[in-house]
Amino acid sequence: MNKLKSISVLFLVLVTLSGCKKNNSLADNNFYDKTFDWQISVPDDYEKVDLKEKVEIKGDTALAKKKHSIVVFKKDEANYFSVNYEDFFGNDVRALDLNMRLKDFLLLKDVGKIYPKGKMGDYSVSTENISGLPFRRAQIEITEDGKKVVTLVIFSRGFNDKIFVNSIVYEDEDDGKEMIDLFKKSTFKK
Repeated sequence: MNKLKSISVLFLVLVTLSGCKKNNSLADNNFYDKTFDWQISVPDDYEKVDLKEKVEIKGDTALAKKKHSIVVFKKDEANYFSVNYEDFFGNDVRALDLNMRLKDFLLLKDVGKIYPKGKMGDYSVSTENISGLPFRRAQIEITEDGKKVVTLVIFSRGFNDKIFVNSIVYEDEDDGKEMIDLFKKSTFKK
C-alpha cells in the first residue's frame, strides 16, 4: 500500500509540474472586440497595454492612444501593434481610400516625433485578405542616414460607418513578421 501512495504522490507532482510549465500556445491570450466581431490570439510574451495607464512604448503615446482605441499589444517598447477605428460617414469608395491614405500619413507624422532624423523610405500599398475580407495594406519604412530604423504596416478596411485600423510598428524584422502573421490569423465574423 505504501508503494501505491508513493506512486500516486509522484504522479500528482508530475501533473502539477506539467501544469506550471509556461505555455506559449496562442489559445491562452485571446482578445475579442464586439464592434467588429474580431478575434485575435497572441502568445504569452506579448503584453496587453492598459490604455488608461501610462503607455510604455517607444516614443509618443499618441500612437497608442487614439479616440477609438480597441487594443494595444507590445512585444517590447519598439515592437507593438495598435488597433483602433475611425468614424467614417461617406459612401464613396474613393473617399474611403483617400481617408485611409490620410491615416497612413498621420501615423507617419506621429512616428516622425519618435525618429526626428527619420526620412520616409519605401511606401507601398496592396490588398491582402484577412479572414476572407479584403484589407488595404500600407507599408512605410523610415530611414535614418540611409539605414532602415523602423517599419510601419497598416491594415485598414471600411466597415459600414467605421474604418478599422491595425498599425504594426517594428524595429526588429522577426518581431514584425510575427505580428503581421498574428493579424493574418485573426478572424472577423461576417
